[in-house]
Amino acid sequence: MSGEEIRIGVYVCHCGTNIAGVVDVEEVTKYASTLPNVVVARNYVFMCSEPGQQLIKEDIAKHKINRVVVAACSPSLHEPTFRNVVKEAGLNPYLFEMVNIREHCSWAHTDRRKATEKAKDLIRMGVAKARELEPLEEIRINVTKKALVIGGGIAGLRAALDLARTGYIVYLVEKRPTLGGHTARIPFIRYLGVRGDDLVSSIIKELTSLPNVKIYTNAEVVSMEGGVGSFRIRIRVRPRYVDARCNLCGECVKVCPVETSNEYEYGVGTRKAIYLPYQEAYPRIYVIDPDICTRCGECVKVCPLRAIDLADKERFEDMEVGTVILATGYDPYEPERGELGYKLSKKVITLFQLERILDEKGPTKGVLRIDDTVPRTIVFISCIGSLSTSLRAGRYCSRICCSTMLSSALKIRELMPESYIYVIHKDVRTYGYDEDLYWSALEKDIRFIRYEELPEVRVSGDRVEVIVRDVTIGEKISIPADLVVLVNGMVQSRFLRELLNVVRVSCGDEGFVREAHVKLRPVDAASEGIYLAGAVTGPKSVVESIIHASAAAARASTVLSKDQVYPEPIIANVNEDLCSGCLVCVGMCPYNAISTKETNGRRVAYVNPALCMGCGTCAAACPSGAMQQQGFKDRQIFAQIRVFSR
Repeated sequence: MSGEEIRIGVYVCHCGTNIAGVVDVEEVTKYASTLPNVVVARNYVFMCSEPGQQLIKEDIAKHKINRVVVAACSPSLHEPTFRNVVKEAGLNPYLFEMVNIREHCSWAHTDRRKATEKAKDLIRMGVAKARELEPLEEIRINVTKKALVIGGGIAGLRAALDLARTGYIVYLVEKRPTLGGHTARIPFIRYLGVRGDDLVSSIIKELTSLPNVKIYTNAEVVSMEGGVGSFRIRIRVRPRYVDARCNLCGECVKVCPVETSNEYEYGVGTRKAIYLPYQEAYPRIYVIDPDICTRCGECVKVCPLRAIDLADKERFEDMEVGTVILATGYDPYEPERGELGYKLSKKVITLFQLERILDEKGPTKGVLRIDDTVPRTIVFISCIGSLSTSLRAGRYCSRICCSTMLSSALKIRELMPESYIYVIHKDVRTYGYDEDLYWSALEKDIRFIRYEELPEVRVSGDRVEVIVRDVTIGEKISIPADLVVLVNGMVQSRFLRELLNVVRVSCGDEGFVREAHVKLRPVDAASEGIYLAGAVTGPKSVVESIIHASAAAARASTVLSKDQVYPEPIIANVNEDLCSGCLVCVGMCPYNAISTKETNGRRVAYVNPALCMGCGTCAAACPSGAMQQQGFKDRQIFAQIRVFSR
């Protein structure tokens, strides 16, 4: 459009009374009509409505407008709407500038005169920038019709199954030796009416029957390049040391001399160095823990099928996918040694451990005994790792803890009717239909004591005592306990922490992954083409994780169903003539979008358009001005500054 006369149309929105109730839109419109290159200035009650959009299209055709400025609400809400209007009218959609006079004027100020003057300033700056706008070319990326799901818990399994049923090729990568995550260890899931391991097994059974699914266990993603539509992934598959010939005869386990704490049972009981995490585990073959195996070779000697190879090596595999779903789940909060008596006495355990003890398939076959003694007084202390502001706790609610705590308390009451059960709580949050657990607990004479200051657990030999200040009576009370259950919440998965340098996602203060928008894009990561499933974004129940995973799979399908995707062209661009090859931009880019290439015998910066998210960090850091942000070039920003400072 070089040499063409700049003809600008300015459109001021009333937004009902949201803007017009504070800003004098008629005065602002008249002012806009006096600005250089403005050939049309109008106002309308709702510019985003169909009549408002049609008004812009008609003016573009009638007045030969080639730049459009809309003064309305936030660009995050309706910028795509007006870009599409401009495109439908035959203009390049990036010859459009949006000015926010709602959030920045009418919602920020009560003085009508000052708000109106500020709106004039913002529109004058918008028009100045519009004069410097240039058409941007669409970026087209061919979509690879494959998906990667990272995490083999209930959310990852559900997301993988939904995508596989749609017909797409799915790679499922799980870092642990088996699938199922924490859900496989839940004795009973309310509302679904099934055991956790049965639910997991049913999904795995269907997944493994589909030819378009490839499952990697004991594996991790080590690199990720590219972007939406075309991610290039490398995974590391660690050796199991036991191959598919294994028939679970158990001879190897009998002779293995090494024992360690059983992490599958949250530390209740032990396992061998060669083990099967749980009876229904997938794959149904033993695995050797290389961190504790002594390589004594006893298991190799007794294996009748020669399925064990202690010389097995890790391998790497490369794949290309169109979308990525992150479903790394959570970890239970692990109290430190000595925290509320934890690990100082066998009488102090966590809620996750209690669930495994009460499970009929668990390490004690559902028998609750501490040192071969049936506990008579059981004390639950809630919000350990959640809500509490002392120790290492988070300030968020883990959502499922109270319901699980009361389910376990009611189970104990059923098993031991004569027991004394206390729930020491900060709050009891049995949301939704779980409220009936609270009322059932009251009816079954489970006693509730509310605290503000975290209780104290004193351990002296075999004696355990809980000291708590009861908010209701305003006094401290002492409860000698046979069993103290620390109701621990959910924290960020350690696997996610390891992945953050590979997968381009950002975390909030509490460690969980931030959504692109908690309401409008609740399963989207900030990086296009990466979606979030389950507890990776925060504490969730099994049912909520399943729903969340299906939503993530549906969002991923919107990309996979297309032949091409068109990322925003508002990205960084390099002027190779100015670039000195200092590579400051390479180190500054948070998305690894900038590399180097050789041009005319020298190294210059290169921006991968599929990876660049248009944050502008590189443009701000470039000492020579060679790196420019499309849509926010220096001359465009300076034009706004000049007219504002007059």
